[in-house]
Amino acid sequence: MTSAPHLHKRPNSQNWQLRLMIPEAARASIGRREFTKSLGVSDKRQAVELSHAILAEWKAIIDAGLSVKVKERQSERHRPDAFELDEAALSIGYERATNRAEALIRQKAKISSAVHDNLPYEFDKRHRDAVRARLSDDHDYWIDRARRIASERNWDIPEESDEFRRFSNNLGICGTDTFAYAKAFSEGKADNFKLSKFVLETKAKRHNRAEQGESILDLFDRYAALRLAEERKRTYTINQDRKIVELFVEYVGSGRSLNSINSHEVREWRNGISSLPPAFRKQKIFANLGIKEAFEKSRSLKGNKVTAKTVNKYLSTISPIFAWARQEGYVDHNPCDGLFYDLQKYKKAGKNRRPPFSVEQLNTILSSPLFSGFLRTGKEWIPGDERSDDWRAWIPIVCLFTGARIGEIAQLRLQDILQEDDIPYILIKNDEQTGQQTKSGHTRPCAIHKKLIEIGWLEYVTRQRIRAAEDGNDQLFPDLKPNDRGHIGSTPSRFWREYLTKIGIKSGRDGFGAHSFRHGLTDQLRMAGFLDDEIEVTLGHNQVTVTGGYGSIRQGTVQRLRDTVNAATFPGVDFSKIRLADLAVGGID
Repeated sequence: MTSAPHLHKRPNSQNWQLRLMIPEAARASIGRREFTKSLGVSDKRQAVELSHAILAEWKAIIDAGLSVKVKERQSERHRPDAFELDEAALSIGYERATNRAEALIRQKAKISSAVHDNLPYEFDKRHRDAVRARLSDDHDYWIDRARRIASERNWDIPEESDEFRRFSNNLGICGTDTFAYAKAFSEGKADNFKLSKFVLETKAKRHNRAEQGESILDLFDRYAALRLAEERKRTYTINQDRKIVELFVEYVGSGRSLNSINSHEVREWRNGISSLPPAFRKQKIFANLGIKEAFEKSRSLKGNKVTAKTVNKYLSTISPIFAWARQEGYVDHNPCDGLFYDLQKYKKAGKNRRPPFSVEQLNTILSSPLFSGFLRTGKEWIPGDERSDDWRAWIPIVCLFTGARIGEIAQLRLQDILQEDDIPYILIKNDEQTGQQTKSGHTRPCAIHKKLIEIGWLEYVTRQRIRAAEDGNDQLFPDLKPNDRGHIGSTPSRFWREYLTKIGIKSGRDGFGAHSFRHGLTDQLRMAGFLDDEIEVTLGHNQVTVTGGYGSIRQGTVQRLRDTVNAATFPGVDFSKIRLADLAVGGID
């Protein structure tokens, strides 16, 4: 039978329901996040047949919604790419100008032959003046012209940028061509006129322009809608993919057709990405730079660069779009083929990129000022009398005893701390409506270690529930806010890396961080005699097995998970220095 991932059965109902997730880019204009409809039949074959017409209608609505989003983006200030700038210089600076010059010459010819005969001299003088101005770097006229064009088109292009300087210079080139052409046209020698290299090359590039509605971002939106409907991607992943695609589009040009992209361009983009430092957009030195300028700037800088694995991640976002477009007939090749880095060449033998903390390191961490008393906010690594009772100390402590990821703990809500048969546990959620996410895409229970209870975790939760009753904020860590990419774990992740560096645990990109707790708990459970498939359940790893496809109940009861995690005894680790909310803590029983 035909696969139908958009068909579902609701609980307590025999009838099939049709569901289609709406891409985030179209939700505002459509006014909803998902289409749903009961088909009123229990037979799957009938449901599949009924679904075709409905899905076609829904996808037409989505396409219309995406078109609205495109128009909205067009009305916003945007930074034009090189393709758009060159096209504007050509069309405004040469083509429109020469059309006006031809009309003027014809008009003057009708007035009198004497007036017409004087035109070649006038145009020749203007041409020589334009050439002289360009040779002497006198671009004031063209800079002012470029400034007006940028304002009319709502471009976000700083005048001190290389892009603006190139644009004003290219306008000057086109203007010089215009005067030379006008002189030749007025003399009847237009057929012998030779265009500048810039005008010739920009004209030649026009065959690369995408058809209406088939730009790279247009096709990405269609690809994304399909992957969401097939449930092969989540909204969060699509949003991250789009950021990479936008970076690619900024490099090759927003008006390009997908089929015009060649392997050389993808290779140059890949090499440019390889030259960038991690999180380059957050560094002041790259502020207001276009992507090509950022590539040039980064090549002259020393220091850390993005890893080969990260570069492959960027290519792994672009390549499937080309593969889909080839299947759909939009392109005849995939220019990403053969351009992925061989990661085996970049790996160091025996290197553990996320090493667990040693017993000595854990003792240093747990006796450090953040957990025993620090000077003040912003000086958490300096000893003092202030105590932490917020995310700064609680998130790493919870990660230590649960092995959960830092983002999973940072996003917790008060309703995620539950009990089953008097056993408290944490429900780590993947819920699109609340914005909570897990790497696996699944919600899972997470046991609370007995030492975490002893330290005062449940009392902290109680204090937050009292606070929430007053301010209505159900976040377990109310001070945390998502960053511009929607990551609520970014602030505690950065804080923790910096703190580890301040207390001498971390040095550069040595791999130590919050994930070291996850690796450490894995080792603790192995020492307790558990096999990896049992540990995987505790840590929430995806397990792809034949048995995993049977039944509907997720493996691992709360009691079993509690017994498993409590088997981690952390021998040699001293917890007695921890003082959170004025609670002193002894060793593990």
